[in-house]
Amino acid sequence: MPFDIKSFLSILANQKWYKGQIISVYEVPPQKARFASLTPPLPRKIESYLTAKDIQLYSHQAEVIRKVREGKNVVLTTATASGKSLAFILPVLEKFCYDKNATALFLYPMKALSYDQLKSLYDMEREMGLAFNIAVYDGDTPKKERGRIRGQSRLILSNPHAFHQYLGWHRLWERFFRNLKFIVIDEAHWYRGIYGSNVALLIRRLRRILRYYGSDPQFILASATMADPVEHANKLVGKQFELVDDDGSAHGKKTYVLWDTGANPSRSEHQQAADLFAHCVASGMQTLCFTVSRKMAELTALWAGEEVPGIAPYRAGYLPEERRALEKDLKEGRLRGIASTNALELGVDIGGLDAVVISGWPGMVASFRQQSGRAGRSGQDALVIQIFFNGPLESFLLKNPSFIFANPSEQAIITLDNDYILKNHLQCAAEELPLEKKDEEWFGAGYIEAVKSLIKEDSIHLVTDYTGIRQKAFRRSKKYAYNGKNAARKFNLSSFEDGEVKLICDDDVLEVLSRRQAIMEAHPGAIYLHQAEPYRVKEFNLDEGVIVVEPAKNNLYTTTLSRTDIMVNKVTRVEKHVRYNLYLGRVSVNEQVYGYMLKTYDKVISHCDLDGIPPVKIDTVAAWIQIMDLKGIPGDLEGGLHAAEHALIAVTPLLAMCDHWDVGGVSIVSGYGGKPAIYIYDGFPGGIGIAERLYSHFGDLAKQAYELVKECDCKDGCPRCVMSYKCGNNNEPLDKHCSIKILELIAGKN
Repeated sequence: MPFDIKSFLSILANQKWYKGQIISVYEVPPQKARFASLTPPLPRKIESYLTAKDIQLYSHQAEVIRKVREGKNVVLTTATASGKSLAFILPVLEKFCYDKNATALFLYPMKALSYDQLKSLYDMEREMGLAFNIAVYDGDTPKKERGRIRGQSRLILSNPHAFHQYLGWHRLWERFFRNLKFIVIDEAHWYRGIYGSNVALLIRRLRRILRYYGSDPQFILASATMADPVEHANKLVGKQFELVDDDGSAHGKKTYVLWDTGANPSRSEHQQAADLFAHCVASGMQTLCFTVSRKMAELTALWAGEEVPGIAPYRAGYLPEERRALEKDLKEGRLRGIASTNALELGVDIGGLDAVVISGWPGMVASFRQQSGRAGRSGQDALVIQIFFNGPLESFLLKNPSFIFANPSEQAIITLDNDYILKNHLQCAAEELPLEKKDEEWFGAGYIEAVKSLIKEDSIHLVTDYTGIRQKAFRRSKKYAYNGKNAARKFNLSSFEDGEVKLICDDDVLEVLSRRQAIMEAHPGAIYLHQAEPYRVKEFNLDEGVIVVEPAKNNLYTTTLSRTDIMVNKVTRVEKHVRYNLYLGRVSVNEQVYGYMLKTYDKVISHCDLDGIPPVKIDTVAAWIQIMDLKGIPGDLEGGLHAAEHALIAVTPLLAMCDHWDVGGVSIVSGYGGKPAIYIYDGFPGGIGIAERLYSHFGDLAKQAYELVKECDCKDGCPRCVMSYKCGNNNEPLDKHCSIKILELIAGKN
């Protein structure tokens, strides 16, 4: 890279907008490549291609191929730009060379990734002199092409949303399914939460159909790093996996700069991002700036472009040909900088950049590593500037950067026990092939009860060869089919089926909210943030599932006022400690919105009451602390519990790949068993596994929350430690000093 980092930082320190925002600088030394050979070698045509391209196999690529040859299922977790795609493509092509009927399915979380990979595969196919009839098959595939692809293609690229719809037509796929030898799932960390849980059951439906056609393919998963990739792969697919994570690829030195926007409160965090972006480009670095929203991608490119030429925005919403043109211009050097949403986080090929500016913490360590990995992809030295905004989690990471650089990424959360999700997929499965008792092996311990429930609801019916009364018992010899048509169309993989609410602006659907999210965040009069852009709610109609919004002023926002009641229905696990007990169990939560406050960032403009808002009632899973001994805990106990609850929720994303909106919390002085208690619960009916993850690592969670509050420089609590902008009680009461003692107790610090 034709610049010196010390000189760059020295010049940066003399800019008029620099006020000491650089908190720390970290360097990751360069790494030389480690190569490996294969015995026996790859087929001649593949070897000739690699030789012509001057490609040697990295050690991790060779290890994946060896394990695949042994019949193993493999999960590969190495750095961005380490050649993960080649690692899973080569064993598939090797199989194709020896088995002329073999087929393979590649699943990507986004259409753009499928088409990006398609071009590379076309080139490989042509240069190897092979013919695999590679094709993308998704909602954009012309209908006239679909029959030919199903009948002739050996390698099909698609996405889970598409295959969710296709499984009901599996008989059209018989040729492809009978010969399916591999299923590759790229960006596997993307499958988490509701989406991941749905995809996990979708894959079980697919495997069930494949067994019907006599096939049992190997799985290869490629992923960003996470706390336990083997556990995640097992939950996602339902098979045993072997891990390959020893990265043998080469990379140059990478310098990380942590930037605290709070050191210069006179200039907004977004303006500071534009300043840094422009400064990097002006210094000769080809730079990608990640922003928090589509609007900020446009504005950041505009502001930076006023300082230096060669900058453009990039975001979802552009036409595909516009995005491809921008990607090509960046890759070929005609553009010097792009401001983008996280649309460029995943593996679309844009070449090797010199620098990445990340405007705002991207939510997870895994996302940070994906985004920072966009710099230095060609092996050159690289610079990453992480800009931190004002918030508890960002404050914690600024003071504890080891969680970014030294710790493993968060764990992707998947649950197979959610009755709501399971019953949706069982209706689809019953339409695909009649359900039998033996199908319990695919759908787990809750299968029998879920089927009985669907029988009672008349969602599935007994398949009989005679006319008579339908049997209600689910017996070994009975089969049950779906009592309708097109079950897969009745729900999508990204949310629950019931209670979806569309958020509409100017006749365009901005997003689809759950009923709970709509009530809690998009009630009448609310300012709702969509991709960090504010919209005011004009019409609120839950019965029709529609909320109409209009753009709002940037300096306005609302805080919902609500009451939360919680009742424990069943304790499933408990740990007893000397001064407190830790529980996991099923709970009923009742949240009632009764008003909101309209605010700017420095004052409250008005208090507004709300009448007639229906309560949100969910049966979910919670982890909670029951404090048995209050000795040494001074101050306002109610305020201390409340502040500790906020801190625990703030650091939850460090343990689980989730947003803090995915969980709720409540603290009660006279809670479980009449003792002080803090509850953290999944914000989804039935739970999606977050509470279980927190229960298993509550000590770590409490230590991080303790450090967050203890290390904050404020006197009585602030937005960087114990205040929460989503608090339904307007952050009242809060007692920072009492919360420190409570967290100290739970964390075992005293």
